[in-house]
Parts: sequence; structure tokens; C-alpha cells
Amino acid sequence: MLGTASNTPEPCGPEQSNAPMNDADFACDTDVLIEILRGDSRAGEWLSTIESLVIGIPVIVWMEILMGARDKQEQRTFAELLAQYPILHFEAGDSERARQWFGEFHLSHGVGILDCLIAAIAFCLRKPFYTFNLKHFQIIRVIDVQAPYVRMQRGRS
Repeated sequence: MLGTASNTPEPCGPEQSNAPMNDADFACDTDVLIEILRGDSRAGEWLSTIESLVIGIPVIVWMEILMGARDKQEQRTFAELLAQYPILHFEAGDSERARQWFGEFHLSHGVGILDCLIAAIAFCLRKPFYTFNLKHFQIIRVIDVQAPYVRMQRGRS
């Protein structure tokens, strides 16, 4: 039985200790990776401060990045750029954990299906998860959610 937001969920399956995700020092959300891939100067500065650390990419984030490609060539380019990062896959219990969080936080906080799935992967990693979407992820208190840096809001003066 999984706990609620006030309780710690059950740990991930025993196979997690041998999973490739243990090679990652932290995970990034789609919005952070987009800024990295676009060559945003703030993203570059942030990356230079963590250059010895390994960024893990939840499999859902990998798919979201490729979904944003305009054509096959751009999709190949994105896949090649992302190939340098380990992909973080689902563990036993992740779908149940995501289902529980979705039921608890979708209506009250607008947390979506994909956010819950990404959060479940980040939970199993048990290391920081970087996103600019703090509103949707901070409500899941068992995840160490952080913004990599402060970014200016687009379209506002």
C-alpha cells in the first residue's frame, strides 16, 4: 500500500540498486533540457558548475523532447544530443505511485499524467530533480525538486 503525500511511499523494487539510473547524479525535466539543447547562456553557466555530475533523463522526458521535433532530421539530431545522458526507466511500483499522485493532485494542483510519471521516476532516483515547473512537482514532497537557476519570464517586461 502506497502512502499519501504526508507519508513516504514504499521504496522502489529491489532491482533498482542494479539499475542504470544509479549512474545519474540528478534528473532533469523537459523544460530544463530544452534550454540546454537551445544553448541558453544561463543553462550553459549552470552546466559549467556541475560539469562532473551525470544528468539522467526520465524516459518520458526523452520522448517529450523528440515529440517536439519538426521533422525526422531534427528528431535524429535531438536523439544524438540526448544519447550522452543515461535514460531513467520505470521501476516496479512506478505506475502505481504515479496513479496515486495523479488522483491526489490533479484536480487540486493541476498535476498532469506525464508529470506524475516523471515524478515516479525521479522518486526512485532519490537524487535532485531539476525543473522550472516547481508548481506541479513541489506538491509531491518526497522528491527533491529544485530549479537549476532563476529564469526570466518570457513575454513580460
